[in-house]
Amino acid sequence: MDELFAHHLSIARRHHTPFSIILLDIDKFKSVNDTYGHQVGDTILQEFALCVKAQIRSEDIFGRWGGEEFLLLLPNSPLENASLLAEKLRLCVASFSFSQVGMKTASFGVATFHEGDDEKSMMVRVDEALYRAKENGRNQVVCEQLSL
Repeated sequence: MDELFAHHLSIARRHHTPFSIILLDIDKFKSVNDTYGHQVGDTILQEFALCVKAQIRSEDIFGRWGGEEFLLLLPNSPLENASLLAEKLRLCVASFSFSQVGMKTASFGVATFHEGDDEKSMMVRVDEALYRAKENGRNQVVCEQLSL
């Protein structure tokens, strides 16, 4: 994911094309592992990944970022399109019945490339957006805030 992130960021920078990212996290996932065990947790992660993959374009890149966090790289996608996709994914996850645990929700942070960005600066913004989504009640999409 790191290499693909750097590659697509380089393309956006060089060709002045839009590039956005979504950081998504299954809400209260620790309780799944604590209640049902890590094998069930792994199954839920796999089902979550399949649910998301079914909703994205073939050129989008989706992968596990760590724990229950996933990163979605969206070439040629401005912030508005990325935000709409995140909302579509949020609704899809919220309506999906996971085996053995039933309904779960997810929170989403969204950020887009700005001149001068690198992977770290984009990840700081998307991580802050995800944190705000969780802090404000979970099961929501929050877009980056820029301090101008």
